Amino acid sequence: MNLSTVFAMMAMLILIMLLGYLCARIGITGPEFNKRVTPLMVTVLLPATILNSVLGAPAFQAIEIVDYILVLTVMVALQMLPAWFLPRLLRTRGEDAGAMRLTTAFGNVGFVGLPVVAAIFGEEMVFFASLCNIPFNLALYSSSASQLSSEGGRVRWQDVLNAPVIATLLSIVLLLTRVPVPGVIADTISAVSGVTIPLSMIVIGTSLGAISVRAALTDWRAYAVAAVRLLVCPLLTWAVLRPFVSGDLLGIPVLLAACPTAMLVTALCLQYDRSDAFASKCIFINTILSAATIPLVIWLLF
Repeated sequence: MNLSTVFAMMAMLILIMLLGYLCARIGITGPEFNKRVTPLMVTVLLPATILNSVLGAPAFQAIEIVDYILVLTVMVALQMLPAWFLPRLLRTRGEDAGAMRLTTAFGNVGFVGLPVVAAIFGEEMVFFASLCNIPFNLALYSSSASQLSSEGGRVRWQDVLNAPVIATLLSIVLLLTRVPVPGVIADTISAVSGVTIPLSMIVIGTSLGAISVRAALTDWRAYAVAAVRLLVCPLLTWAVLRPFVSGDLLGIPVLLAACPTAMLVTALCLQYDRSDAFASKCIFINTILSAATIPLVIWLLF
């Protein structure tokens, strides 16, 4: 893999993210912008990106898809393992303990992972990356209920079976049945999916614009989370999965494991009436540092 291409891709993403940050600081965008745009991202743009990945893709057997879902399930489980021990190691208690586990275990596979996979491994590999939505959503929503709810909240299946997961399931059907898609529909899906990368980075930048930079930079626990999230998780994923998969099929779970903390963790904290301050700090530190750590991980391991 050409490392200069990886650096150029990450530089482009960070510049777009900084553009979003600048827009937030001067008042062009803000929390209301993200509140309105995020549903568009989740329900329209990300599903379009997932569906676009299988249009014109070669046929795969069902066993290949099932096997790779198992690979990605192992990847998700491996990230949860160190995350569950980190609060105890850092002696973090109270509601910050649950937030720490979630910010460490779950990366931004939707807004960062899929666009970066498309840029580095090619659009045709987005489908394989999108299969991560199935174990990721099951783990995230069940974990958030147990970690953030004072009553040990129940998993809401309407949250688990969201638009990206439905798009992933539909893409599997399209891939296995090879049902022809009219050209005008395929072109529309392709055009819509092209908006995903820039808009997702602007949304992240806008979110960072609402965070106190000083508070984030001075919280040493956020750096501990970043070290586990951005370095330990991808290295652990690489070490465990390397005997079973190789090439791009190994690079995808490693890259997804190297993604910064999912912005959705902040929304989940608010949903369960928990403070989102610590989660926001982790998202800020993780997102900034990932511009350097993702190319570093790829360079070291591939």
